[in-house]
Amino acid sequence: MYRKVFCSLAILATGFAAPAFALTASQTVEREVVVRNVDGSQTITREAADKVTPGDKVIYSLNYYNDAAEPAENIVLVMPIPGEIDYIDGSADTKQAISTYSVDDGKVFAKRDDLRVLQADGSERAARAEDITHIRWTIKDAVAPKASGTLSFSGRLQ
Repeated sequence: MYRKVFCSLAILATGFAAPAFALTASQTVEREVVVRNVDGSQTITREAADKVTPGDKVIYSLNYYNDAAEPAENIVLVMPIPGEIDYIDGSADTKQAISTYSVDDGKVFAKRDDLRVLQADGSERAARAEDITHIRWTIKDAVAPKASGTLSFSGRLQ
């Protein structure tokens, strides 16, 4: 069975260096393709995720670009994880941003190790990767004029 996968994103920005802030963001969705070579080695490539099957690894990338003539500061980008995708732990971590996560549809964000899920009986348990519903990246440094970057996470189609 083939399915199409989509994702949306949110850009939050505060305290910009210039009032004429303009950050452009676009998203790409790719699936990982593993080819076994004759010699037993593997070649891993990516292709557009026009069609994916359960078990496929899908990579969601968020590409951003500072259109302004001034540096952009305090950039926060939020990306929901589609319901049919199980997040792959550690795949959103990057040196350029602080990654936090939500298990409640983006209401509250926390460090990965601090995430808790409320159970039906009122008890709490540590969140599993498949419980994560949103990723929030806070870019550490100002984004220079005309500079760009990419943030991404991986998941597996259920």
